Amino acid sequence: MALNEKGGDDQISPISSHAPSPAPQETQSPAPGQPNTKDFNHPNLAALDDLQVLPKILREGILFVASGPALLLQAAKPSASQTSNSNLTTELTTAFHATITYIACLVFGTREEKAALLGRIRLGQPPLLTSQGLTRQDADSQLWLVATLYATATDFYQRIYGTVDYPTAEAGFAEFSTVLRHLTPTVLAQGSWPSSRNQFWKYWDEQIEGLRVSDEAQRFAAELPSRVNELPGGISYLKPLLRPVTIEMLPEKVREGYGLQSTAGTRTMYSTTIGLLKPCYPVLPKTWRSSPVKYYLEELRNQINA
Repeated sequence: MALNEKGGDDQISPISSHAPSPAPQETQSPAPGQPNTKDFNHPNLAALDDLQVLPKILREGILFVASGPALLLQAAKPSASQTSNSNLTTELTTAFHATITYIACLVFGTREEKAALLGRIRLGQPPLLTSQGLTRQDADSQLWLVATLYATATDFYQRIYGTVDYPTAEAGFAEFSTVLRHLTPTVLAQGSWPSSRNQFWKYWDEQIEGLRVSDEAQRFAAELPSRVNELPGGISYLKPLLRPVTIEMLPEKVREGYGLQSTAGTRTMYSTTIGLLKPCYPVLPKTWRSSPVKYYLEELRNQINA
């Protein structure tokens, strides 16, 4: 099942972007305490205190198995090679690392840590030295980076835990939008994030059509396996499984652009991997499953307290 395989109105995930009732939910006024996905102008730290859906998804370290598809999709963006001022591998992995760390802090960090992070960001002094690379990206690349994180994370989560219902999907998108609002403009340009999940998938399909695998993207793909050991929390031990998962998750045109092939072997390895993860992974201790997130939080704490 590749990222671009859809059923009915589905986009990347098996959740329809259209409400099951005549009144689309995205046009309704937010209920008390519900994040407003359209207001990216006035970050309010209190809005991060009531996240319900997003923490349940993002705490799962297994989502890093889908980091390969996310990064290869980013590298296939034409602007990635056109605007890069240094090695594309360094640029993309640096931005990927910093973005995940910031999001993890705003979702799982203490109020003091969130305030410290946002304070440093607004001063133009992000605590992670590597996150300076984010400022060199153009707005289009910034948006695509965050879009691939959202899309691959929500997609792979459902491959393990099963399809979530429409209200949960909408709430998850709204909460993710709230987090991004706080990271404007360091991680995301002002006003660039789609105002609804339906609009997001329209944007997604348009971007997929425009992806092109350049020579530089090919070099990035060749170098990427050497970076697997940088993944936190034991994810690197799953290295033999990352390639078939990446191949089977990528849209066909992107996969072929990278010279990757979906074969009986990769499909069997993918099916076996998912078949084992579905019953086994959810029963693992939460402390182990959330260890990658804890790794990023600890790294950020060290930077803030330095």
